[in-house]
Amino acid sequence: MVKVLIAQDHLTLSLPGTSDDWLARDYDVDAPVYLFVYPSHTSTDPHRSRWSITWPVGGHVETQMVAWRHVHADVYENESGLETDPPRYVYGGAITKTAGPGTVLAKRFLLGVMSLAMRKRIEELAAETPLVPVAEWQPTDTDAQGWIRGLLERMVASAVISGATRERVIQQASNAFLVPHSPLVLGLCE
Repeated sequence: MVKVLIAQDHLTLSLPGTSDDWLARDYDVDAPVYLFVYPSHTSTDPHRSRWSITWPVGGHVETQMVAWRHVHADVYENESGLETDPPRYVYGGAITKTAGPGTVLAKRFLLGVMSLAMRKRIEELAAETPLVPVAEWQPTDTDAQGWIRGLLERMVASAVISGATRERVIQQASNAFLVPHSPLVLGLCE
């Protein structure tokens, strides 16, 4: 029998990341880093959009980059495969994925063109960014946008991005899907 620990309530929960360089390597070249805003796949409410810090990987120039490196908190599912209520989030490290419908539909807001060292620093900062304990969770943070905001704060404090850049992308991301998306979009995101 597998026991699920209630570790999601700890301030600094993160799972050890694994290397997924086999899919697409993050080469030592400058690459654009974005705040992606995905339309919600469960709601037509524009405020339920998911956020992710993302950059292309897999080539020495952007046209050869065939996948995306994503940094975001994932919703925890219980042993039955169901989301918890209230939702709990975990960070298991950055992941690399090819572009699916969600990536195609995401709106992108440029954080900057960054070196590999800066992108690795983002991953380190993400591992240090605490998740909100269940007792402090706000019903308005339904898709872990608060965790990304916390990571952006750490990126400013570490001089990875400027405060003005953080404010600009948060404003853009907050207004990314002011018009509710159609049920067609909901089906594509699944």
